[in-house]
Amino acid sequence: MKLYFDTCCYNRPFDDWSQFRIRREAGAILKIRGWCRRYGHTIFSSAVLDEEIGQISDIDRHRDVLSFYRKTATEPAFCVDEAIFRINRLTAGVNIGELDALHLSFAESAGADYLLTTDDDFEKVCDGMSLIVKVINPLKFNFGGTV
Repeated sequence: MKLYFDTCCYNRPFDDWSQFRIRREAGAILKIRGWCRRYGHTIFSSAVLDEEIGQISDIDRHRDVLSFYRKTATEPAFCVDEAIFRINRLTAGVNIGELDALHLSFAESAGADYLLTTDDDFEKVCDGMSLIVKVINPLKFNFGGTV
């Protein structure tokens, strides 16, 4: 199985765990990461993740998120122009951010089965699109490979 975590997922373990949803999502991300490591599943890194994580201005948070990212990602994702063109076509007229579209392009280009995100709006918008990759919240991830 091949997964792509967006930047929200790399940040989530460092958010305020006193909030129930955050605690559950962070726990799910850590569990998925452990499962992938145990069974040799791929978690992709990408240039867009590198860029977004590099923009974290809080020094301690940047260090923590970067370390988690480096320990989590197992294989680089590369994006071809065709993937960017495809995503741009699919997202034309859809309320999706440029960085989210880039995450989709990298995930699809790499052949990821799932793109995990804690961004409800991103997940909801993607749910109505004809994507190759399934965009889901980590809480919905099924370790058997189907959602």
